[in-house]
Amino acid sequence: DVLNRLNPAYFRPTQPQAGAYQDPDPREQAKKTRHLSKYIFPLQYGLSNVFSQPSAAKETYKQPNFADREREIELFGPCKTPKRLKDVLVLLDKMIWRHGKCPYKLLRDKVCTSKVSKL
Repeated sequence: DVLNRLNPAYFRPTQPQAGAYQDPDPREQAKKTRHLSKYIFPLQYGLSNVFSQPSAAKETYKQPNFADREREIELFGPCKTPKRLKDVLVLLDKMIWRHGKCPYKLLRDKVCTSKVSKL
């Protein structure tokens, strides 16, 4: 879900036009990579995570939805990337790029062929 918000792999033309490719903005890419790292490593940024939630045995406790952290990240505001995560950002950037490049629909059609004939 987060990867699809950062770099959607759908709604793209199947055949790119010649000369239509533009290099992505490096600053925008770095921003997306840091945003993804806040989802994967919330504790490093001081965000709440599953393992640091208070446990109340006598009270009813509603577990927060950690799949969507947009509001929490927005409230927390901008912060520096920890030094220990600088090397990981390169890998996360590759992951976002490969996610956007992967033809999921073609893979799905090849692996899960439809029983319905195409008109």
